[in-house]
Amino acid sequence: MKKVGAFLKSNIIFIVVLLISISTIFFVPIDKEYLGYFQWDTIACIFMILLIVAGLNNIGFFQKTARILVKKFKNTRAIIMCLIFITYISALINANDMALLTFLPLSYAVLKYTDNLKYCAFTFVMQNIASNLGGMITPIGNPQNLYIYSYYNLSILEFFRIMFLPTLFALILIIAVCMFVKKTPISFDEKNDNKIDIRKAVAYFLMFVFVILVVLRVVNYVVGLVAIVVLMLAFDWRAFLKVDYTIPLTFVCFFIFSGNLARIPAVMNLLTSLLEKSTYLASYVSCQLISNVPTAVLMSKFTTNYAELLVSVNVASLGIIFSSLSGIISLKEYSKVAKKESFRKGRGVWYYILIDTIFNVVGALILVPLSYFTLGLL
Repeated sequence: MKKVGAFLKSNIIFIVVLLISISTIFFVPIDKEYLGYFQWDTIACIFMILLIVAGLNNIGFFQKTARILVKKFKNTRAIIMCLIFITYISALINANDMALLTFLPLSYAVLKYTDNLKYCAFTFVMQNIASNLGGMITPIGNPQNLYIYSYYNLSILEFFRIMFLPTLFALILIIAVCMFVKKTPISFDEKNDNKIDIRKAVAYFLMFVFVILVVLRVVNYVVGLVAIVVLMLAFDWRAFLKVDYTIPLTFVCFFIFSGNLARIPAVMNLLTSLLEKSTYLASYVSCQLISNVPTAVLMSKFTTNYAELLVSVNVASLGIIFSSLSGIISLKEYSKVAKKESFRKGRGVWYYILIDTIFNVVGALILVPLSYFTLGLL
């Protein structure tokens, strides 16, 4: 019983999402349409990144990188902005979820190394926001972008024309928030510098590039998954023991929840009535209910107003914590850090949810109407 209690306590987020997804089954009984809910390529990519990150952790890569970054950036503001914008840039080519899985562990290593874990919640929240808003400008930055780009057969220039101003405003907003971090000098112990296995580090880097090709759909995700699993077994089979398997399982539950919610008549009636008034508003509300990727797929069947749909499903990442899959990743990673570091109750998971909600609500109040205004300039 103690083991069961410990599992429930350390995986509360997964348990909550599991129970919520199960509750929707009472409204939508299991049928063959369930098979269409799952984005297997996304789940495969998440598992591959988790494996590679576990391998990098085992060779001390993040600790070594943390020391290099700290030597270059001399104060808390500079180092935190560096972490946020590494995530932001990564999301441009590697998708928001993959960027977070890669760089949240680095942020934890840097903040722990410099004795600045008090900034952990802030940094994780801002990395989540940066990964979503950074990925807005490219068709491959966010999954919903790729779908809309393909479905409406947009040109790359048309895509940039629509998303340039919202992305610019979002970037200014992120920088402005970072300016509130104090420029406190940071100290570190150079004596405890560690050496890493260069051979493995290079191998993991090449695997990471390979996963990017899978994300870009250059390589089939099944081929990619088999290749990464085989390579990781050869280089470090212990990495499989370090993977948090509840993360891909949480995504499976989330796909069931969003898929079922989109088939409930009351939800459909609400979204249809909103759609008659505004594609932008309907899409934003839908994202808060069933997240952004299902919204893009659902709304595209009812509207030709791709500009409003595209902007809305991107800025709608500023909302409740479950409005995007990346929100689940960030919360899950923070809960692991909170447990490992034995954060006092005032810095636990509920504290993170509060910070995330405040930042997202304030951000939405600024960026959502501002982005809607840019549509009138097109």
